Amino acid sequence: MAKIISITEAKQNLLKLARRNQELGESFIIVKDSEPISALIPFDEYESLMETLHILTEDPRIKRKLNAAEREIAAGQFTIWKPELKKKKRA
Repeated sequence: MAKIISITEAKQNLLKLARRNQELGESFIIVKDSEPISALIPFDEYESLMETLHILTEDPRIKRKLNAAEREIAAGQFTIWKPELKKKKRA
């Protein structure tokens, strides 16, 4: 869960926050007058979010499939997948 900090605190501690973000994977929501204005998230999470957004906006088939899957789940039309357990061979 992201820690909420004021813009003043972020300004005073930017280097420290960036290190915690990079080394510990911590995220921060920066607020001004109690309103969120920015987020500081690890770069790999940012890349992942941008890639997901790109896929969803560039390939409408994927979005249609996700919407169909959500409708099926809501209607109870799904099966819980259970991987097969490999049987041990006896010597």
